[in-house]
Amino acid sequence: MDAGARTRHLHFPRKDKYMTISKMTLREKIGQMLCFAFHNPEYDEQIATFIHEFQLGGVIYFQRNIKNIEQVAALNLKMQSESKIPLFIGLDQEGGPVLRIMKGITPLPGAMALSAADPEQIHEITKTVGENLRCLGFNLNFAPVGDVNNNPANPVINSRSYSDDPEVVAKCAVSAFKGFQDGGILPTIKHFPGHGNTSVDSHLGLPVVKNNRAEVFQTELVPFKKAIAEGIDGVMISHILYENFDHEYPASLSYNIITCLLKEKLGFKGLIVTDSLTMGAISSRFSAEEIVERAVNAGNDLLIFCGKADLNEQREIVLAFEKLAEEGKISKARIDESVKKILRLKAKYAAAPDIDVSKLRVNTELAQMLQNKSVTLVYNHNWVPIKAQDKVLLIFPEIKLASLVDNVNQKYQTMKDYLDYPQFIINNELANLPEIALEAPKYDKIILGTYNVLEGDHQTKVFEALPKNRLMVVSLRSPYDCLLLKGIKNYVCIYELTPPSLQSCALALKGAIPFSGKLPIRLTR
Repeated sequence: MDAGARTRHLHFPRKDKYMTISKMTLREKIGQMLCFAFHNPEYDEQIATFIHEFQLGGVIYFQRNIKNIEQVAALNLKMQSESKIPLFIGLDQEGGPVLRIMKGITPLPGAMALSAADPEQIHEITKTVGENLRCLGFNLNFAPVGDVNNNPANPVINSRSYSDDPEVVAKCAVSAFKGFQDGGILPTIKHFPGHGNTSVDSHLGLPVVKNNRAEVFQTELVPFKKAIAEGIDGVMISHILYENFDHEYPASLSYNIITCLLKEKLGFKGLIVTDSLTMGAISSRFSAEEIVERAVNAGNDLLIFCGKADLNEQREIVLAFEKLAEEGKISKARIDESVKKILRLKAKYAAAPDIDVSKLRVNTELAQMLQNKSVTLVYNHNWVPIKAQDKVLLIFPEIKLASLVDNVNQKYQTMKDYLDYPQFIINNELANLPEIALEAPKYDKIILGTYNVLEGDHQTKVFEALPKNRLMVVSLRSPYDCLLLKGIKNYVCIYELTPPSLQSCALALKGAIPFSGKLPIRLTR
């Protein structure tokens, strides 16, 4: 099908005659419990193999699979039309820097930006985004984030969280998931039991949480408990070792956490999905067969594998699953339990897709209004606003890949794209520090962008070399950057490095819009 501009009305006939469990083959059942990443933006041999050989239950998109919204809609239509049972078609449209579709639909600010702006409007923006995704043929979104960011040194969650307050996170996450569900998208609150109190990125290593059970129930679990009570249909499991629940296995492979805690103690009846099982916390410690056996027997319904997305490795996963089932290491009852749940939720979210780009209603105004309201002035000693006569210098950090959840090869804008002043780009080599120190005294005001400041890093050295009264620090992600900048006098938080956030920040610094954001976390200086 032509994925060009003329391909706008895409309709898919309703699929509501599901196979009963008793008529499904073992391969068909196994396929329903697997979700794979793929390489290309068009229907190809890999996707055909997913559908016809693997009988796959779901696919997950990354930016490499996306050219434009027409192409996405056409690909989703083709995949669904080829599949006997409707597919779960998912993505991480989480918000802020974690967006797979960057153009053509309503932009979604990140969690902490939304919390800083106006929690009361979270439902409206996520419902709008959900409806947009539905028009393109998606039915599953790996969001919202339910983690409580109670560790300022967290390298992977941080401003992806709504707050460091469990009750604030709970309120915001509930509004977000209800918006997605009302928009026709199955949300999966993540990363159960909570990824906020960690200092290790589970893409790279195994985070460990040592909190006792009472502490976990009082903090980490609060947003998840509230979401379950309010009727969320999906939960994503993290790759974190919670020592006081299971001293041996990470949450995604833990029977104690998934079955005993989530399903039995908290009473969750919906879809349980893993975070990608190719992440370092898991793939570096277990074989593919061990991962499948542990993940299924722990109680997961949908096993997600991203990583290299190699077709031969994906086939090995399918065959390993099949072998484990045939040998009785994974029981028929365990498989049937998940497949029944998957089919029930596919009947709700995937059975009647109306893939129609012409119905897409983009609300850029709402998104930009929330972005504008998120900009937070934390400290100000008569620095703002920038006046017409002010000589201003910009200093911005070099960022190649902000985090491992960002899109690969993403091109990051700088403040100079929105403020027309001279700019230095700094990196850990600090080759231009002498020139910066020489030039800085010539300017009335200096803006230093920071990104995840670490103690003693190149950003702190540049900060130390600049006159503090004339310096405005703009945190581009972590609001905790200021804690490592001794003597800071002027400080703004925008929570995410995205074009809308930079635009809003520039407008606020110039006095064109007010600073109306409210800091969602506690800072101690």
